[in-house]
Amino acid sequence: MTKDAPQVCLITTGGTISSVYDPSIQALRPGLSVDALLAGLPRGMGNITVVKRELFQLDSANAQPHHWQEIASAVRAAYDEMPDMDGVVVTHGTDTMVYSASALSFMIQDFGKPIVFTGSQIPASTPWSDGPRNLIDSLRVAAFGDLGEACIVFNGEIHRPTRAKKVRVMSYDAFDSVDPSPLGMLARDIILYEGRKKRRNIVPRFDTRLDDRVFLLKVFPGMPPGILSKIVDMGYHGIVIEGFGAGNIPTEENALTGSIMQAVSRDCFVVVSSQCAFGQADPMTYEVGRVALDVGAMSAYDMTSEAALVKLSWVLGHTRDPDRVREMMLTDYTGELSFRETLSSSTK
Repeated sequence: MTKDAPQVCLITTGGTISSVYDPSIQALRPGLSVDALLAGLPRGMGNITVVKRELFQLDSANAQPHHWQEIASAVRAAYDEMPDMDGVVVTHGTDTMVYSASALSFMIQDFGKPIVFTGSQIPASTPWSDGPRNLIDSLRVAAFGDLGEACIVFNGEIHRPTRAKKVRVMSYDAFDSVDPSPLGMLARDIILYEGRKKRRNIVPRFDTRLDDRVFLLKVFPGMPPGILSKIVDMGYHGIVIEGFGAGNIPTEENALTGSIMQAVSRDCFVVVSSQCAFGQADPMTYEVGRVALDVGAMSAYDMTSEAALVKLSWVLGHTRDPDRVREMMLTDYTGELSFRETLSSSTK
């Protein structure tokens, strides 16, 4: 029996798109209902049937790892109820959308249809909001797009979450993809590029195990190396260090090498990424990068710092065995690693 219209599950979680002005605090806060969001859209959007799920009203600055798990669980519940649905749309705040969408990329694999994250820079309750357009675009992608993975749809572009960053605070063009290009764009038609995961009928794998004791540390000139031991003392099991340039760290004054070695000896896993948006952490380029690996750190290669943090959390939710952790961090699960030639040479 065929469906009369494409069916999309809309899960709302708050964010700017759902925000309203609260005169009591003289500021915006999430509060617009899912019905109000849909009421602001034009009628007759390709005859899409929208199944509504209002999960929570949350400013994404307050999002925690357990919220990632709750969103993933909501997607699973929708799938269990409607296995033939065409896709899922999740409205979310832009500040931490990359983290949440990346987390779902790892926690829900082989979904075979789009899981689309979107939001807005201006509340949908405002006449000039970008929210309605982003939501319409997201419903289009979820219903009709030949895409079988999680994505971010924003300002007419389709991004892979593990390759995306929020790069603009106020502009409608809030997100960019960093090496390689976006997954696609929206014009009169949905234009999708090669390299994406396409739609297919497959049984999804849901696995929401996480270790939320992972720290993201940005290196800066003059940073005291003892901060790493303090992080371990606080009970963290993993640290993603944003190094300079190609993943370089201080090795002379305020050297981090001894602190990394100590952290690793205390069963804390250390991954070195780059503070640069484009390019990759290449630990073999400079001595100041290679020494981190010599004392037990792992390279994030071209993973964004956000993706590296989420991935390490997900990996440590499955194992603490050093060999297995290293193997999983070097495995490309959802397009988070794109420099295959680097990985191949590094593992020989």
